[in-house]
Amino acid sequence: MNNIVLINKPLSLTPLQTIRKLQKLKSEYARQKIGYAGRLDPMAEGLLLLLVGDENKKRKEYERLDKEYEFEVLLGCETDSYDILGLVQSIHNTTKHIGDNNFTIQQLLQQFIGTSEQPYPPYSAARVNGKPLYYWAREGRLDEIKIPSKQITISKIELLKITQVQFSDIYEEIIQRVQSVEGTFRQEEIVAKWNKTIQQYNNLTMKQLSCTISCSSGTYVRSIAHSIGKKLKAGGIALSIKRTKIGSYTFQDALRL
Repeated sequence: MNNIVLINKPLSLTPLQTIRKLQKLKSEYARQKIGYAGRLDPMAEGLLLLLVGDENKKRKEYERLDKEYEFEVLLGCETDSYDILGLVQSIHNTTKHIGDNNFTIQQLLQQFIGTSEQPYPPYSAARVNGKPLYYWAREGRLDEIKIPSKQITISKIELLKITQVQFSDIYEEIIQRVQSVEGTFRQEEIVAKWNKTIQQYNNLTMKQLSCTISCSSGTYVRSIAHSIGKKLKAGGIALSIKRTKIGSYTFQDALRL
């Protein structure tokens, strides 16, 4: 039995739900203490590092490892969680002022390279005054606190392609992903808001960016997607996120549940 298990975490599951599924599928892990190093949100998939038994004592070491991701940014949309598992706040037509010039957007992405302070997204587990940020967000009390930030480093970020998409074409996929999430994440409220949005913007044309990023531990990729949208003055959310590498551990070696 390995002390480190590389898992291809599927969409919709939290890391803890992923561990429980592993323990059900693999009897040798059923009674083992298993932790994880480097969280992945329900709307993110890919490489998850599980630590078995005494390997959990080294968790901090594993958490400090750099990460690599593939991610897609849907421009022209903003949600309160910075990804599709959030309430839609605004919709814009991006085709009017964002062209298909890859070089121009790649130049903009280079502004993210280096070390900077990244505010935690409102829907995250960072604690303020003893409560997680998502508590303050759900209560509508973010204006009562100062959102904390952390230092991150981005060593590489690249634009792979720009795609023009119809909102109606990706809407059903968004709904399916949100409804597949296990646990309580405001799913009914979120789906209702997406349903209302599609009625208003069914024929809207939007832009989608496909990117890769190499970054330090603790970097929120959905916050990067949000920031890209802000810099382009169009709004943006993470449409998909896949972690492909943690230190020297790669997605290709991961176990599928």
